[in-house]
Amino acid sequence: MKILVCDGLHDAGVALFQAVEGFAVDMPDQLSAEEIKAILPDYDAMIVRSRTRVSDDLLANSRNLKVIGRAGTGVDNIDVQTASTRGILVMNTPGANAMAAAEHTIALMLGLARHIPQATQSLREGRWEKKRFMGTELYQQTLGVIGLGKIGAIVADRAIGMKMDVLGYDPYISPEAAAILGVEWVPLEELLARSDFITVHTPLTPETRHVLNRENLARTKPGVRIINCARGGLIDETALHEYLLKGHVAGAALDVFEKEPPQGSPLLELENVIFTPHLGASSYQAQANVARAIASQMVDYLQYGIIRNAVNFPSMRRRDYEKIRPFLILAEKLGRLQGQLCSPINRLEIEYNGPAFEDVPLEPLTQTTIKGMLDPILAEKVNLVNAHLLLKERQIELITATTSEKRGYTGLITVRVRGQTGELSAAGTVFPGDEMRLVWLNDYRLESELEGINLLVNNWDKPGTIGLIGTTLGSYNVNIANMHLARTPEKDKAIAIIRLDNEAPQEALNILQNHPNIIFVQQVWL
Repeated sequence: MKILVCDGLHDAGVALFQAVEGFAVDMPDQLSAEEIKAILPDYDAMIVRSRTRVSDDLLANSRNLKVIGRAGTGVDNIDVQTASTRGILVMNTPGANAMAAAEHTIALMLGLARHIPQATQSLREGRWEKKRFMGTELYQQTLGVIGLGKIGAIVADRAIGMKMDVLGYDPYISPEAAAILGVEWVPLEELLARSDFITVHTPLTPETRHVLNRENLARTKPGVRIINCARGGLIDETALHEYLLKGHVAGAALDVFEKEPPQGSPLLELENVIFTPHLGASSYQAQANVARAIASQMVDYLQYGIIRNAVNFPSMRRRDYEKIRPFLILAEKLGRLQGQLCSPINRLEIEYNGPAFEDVPLEPLTQTTIKGMLDPILAEKVNLVNAHLLLKERQIELITATTSEKRGYTGLITVRVRGQTGELSAAGTVFPGDEMRLVWLNDYRLESELEGINLLVNNWDKPGTIGLIGTTLGSYNVNIANMHLARTPEKDKAIAIIRLDNEAPQEALNILQNHPNIIFVQQVWL
C-alpha cells in the first residue's frame, strides 16, 4: 500500500504506517495541485490537512485511490461527493485536536478581552500605554457558543470554570443535553441578543456558511466580541468589517479566514481585531494525536476493512466488526449470487433475522450486499462507498427489514431480488467456526457452501437427470468437487448446486439447457 502525505504528518503517524509490512509512505514537500494530480494514480491512500484542495479535477485519474484521510476535523477542502462516486472513502479525525482548538479559543478570547497582542506591539515600539489598553473581565460575562460538539463543549466547560454564564445553540443538541454541560440552550436569535462574547464551533456546510452574516450581526448585543477558531466562512467577513467600523462589534479574534492566507483583507487594518494563522490545532500534542488517529484509522481500513470516522460511510467499531465480520462476507456472497441469477433487477429486499443482528450496525451489511449484487453486472468499480449511489443511479428500489425471529438460526440474511423474469430469494447463515452456508433458494431447503465456481441446475425431478449432469460435465473434463440437492415438497422439481473445480464451457451448459428435463442452468462465481 502506498500512502501520499500532502501537507505533512507528525512522526507518530508515519511510524504507525512504517510498522505495517507492505505499507510505504511518501511525504513530498509543498506539492502543487498539478504535481499531486500527476502522481496520484500510483497511490492507494492520501492524507491532507487544510492546504491541499481535493477537487473533482484532482481525482480525475485516481484509479487506485481507496481512501482520503483528513488529518483534522473539517473536510470542506475535499469534494466528498466526487470521492463517493469514485468509491473513495473519506475519513477525518474528529476530537483528536479538540483540546488544542478549545484552548486556543480561550486564549483568543482572553487576548481579545485584554488587548494582549496590541499591548505587546506597543511595548515593543517603546511605548508605555497603560490607559489605552483598558480591558474587560470575563467574570460574569455571557458567552454564546454556537455549536456544542466536542470543541464547543470543552470551551463551554472552561468558560464556566472562569465563572462566565454560557448560552449554547446547536440544533442537534437537546436542551437537556446542554444542561448536563452546564449550558443554557437558547435559540440562535436569543444567543445573539444576550451574549457579550460569541464563539463559533460548527463545521462549514451550506447551512452554516455565514451563520454570522449581516442580518445576524445586527441582532447582536452592542459591544459584542466575536471569536472564530473553527472554519473560515462561518462569518461574513465583509459584514464583520462594517460592524467593527461602526463600533457595534467591539472586537474580533480570528484564527481562520474565508481565504487563507487573508492577503488584502481590510480586517487586517483594524486595531480591534487580533489574528493567528490557523493555529487552532497547532500544539505538539494535537499534531501527534491527529497523526496517530488518521494513521491507525487508515491502517484498519486498508488491512481489515474496519471503517472509523468516515464522512461518506457508516463507521464501525472494532468489536462490532469482529461480531459481524463473517456476516459481511456472507452478505456479499448472497448479493453476488443474486446479481448473477437475476438481471436486470428493479428491486432489492434484505431481511436480517435473529439475535446476531441486535445492537450492531446493519448499514455496512446492506452496503456489502449491494456491492456483491452490482459487482458482477457493472463495468464500474463497485465498493462499499459507491455501492448505494450506483444502486440509486440504476433506480433499483431498496427495502430492508430486521426481526428478532430466529427461524432456526441465530442469524439469517435473506436477499430477495425482483426483475423482469420474476422474484428470486436466497437466504444464508453462519455456523460455528464461521462456516457460511446457503440454506434457502426460493422454496428449496439447502445447506450449500458459498465458495468458488458453482453450477445451479433447476430440473424436473425425474430419474437420470443427475447422471446426465455428471456425464455431460465429465465429457468436457469438468470435475465436480461436491453437490447439494433439494426438491420441492410436491417432489416434482429439484435443484442441484454443484461446486466445480474448473469452469464449465458454454457448450456443456448448452447441452444441459436443451435437455427436456432441465428447466434452468446458470454458472456463478462466488
